[in-house]
Amino acid sequence: MCRMIGFSFKSERSIDDFFAHLQNMAKNGKFAPHDHGWGIYALNGENVVYHRSQRPIFDDTFPSLKLNAGIIHARKASEHLPVSILQVHPFIDNCGKAFCHNGTIYDIPFHFIESDTYSYFFKIRQFNSYEELLEKIAYVAQNFKHTGMNFLMMNKNDLLVYCGYSTNADYYTLWYNDKNGFVVCSEPMNNDYVPMENKTMFVVKDGRIVRKLSI
Repeated sequence: MCRMIGFSFKSERSIDDFFAHLQNMAKNGKFAPHDHGWGIYALNGENVVYHRSQRPIFDDTFPSLKLNAGIIHARKASEHLPVSILQVHPFIDNCGKAFCHNGTIYDIPFHFIESDTYSYFFKIRQFNSYEELLEKIAYVAQNFKHTGMNFLMMNKNDLLVYCGYSTNADYYTLWYNDKNGFVVCSEPMNNDYVPMENKTMFVVKDGRIVRKLSI
């Protein structure tokens, strides 16, 4: 159970408002507090910003930076999982991917660390097409009990957004705004945000949704 924000723009812009919104969601939003650490993976041209902290995001600070794409995540640990820096999202691999997740996958086998999110990432992270990725998501959904399988993934410069859940639509629905660039949140920032449909994935590049896929 977590809160998260993803963003993609054609050029760099300040993310201070996104950071403040995630702080507010984590402290005052649905099922608050989300106080088991936070992390960010973001791009500024060819530069990468990657930071994870075990502190609650609403008790922490982050320098004012201009970035063009990224994901930010505030964690609320599932009851059966540890609380440590090892479980803080986003997770990364050595192929330009970063991954964060909202939901619980109860019976998925752990890989390396006690984290259902890392195991989810491990199972879907290698794909040759976005259709293949969707097939892998469907396999996990069909074979493991879960509440939510929402994720944000950076695949090099592409932002991938998946909204999928089996319960509590009010909590798990993702909200997005694509009027001036692209932003997606666990809870809307204002009335310009619209809900994603369940079991839907967006591929976002340079602030534009370039593909919509569904299971």
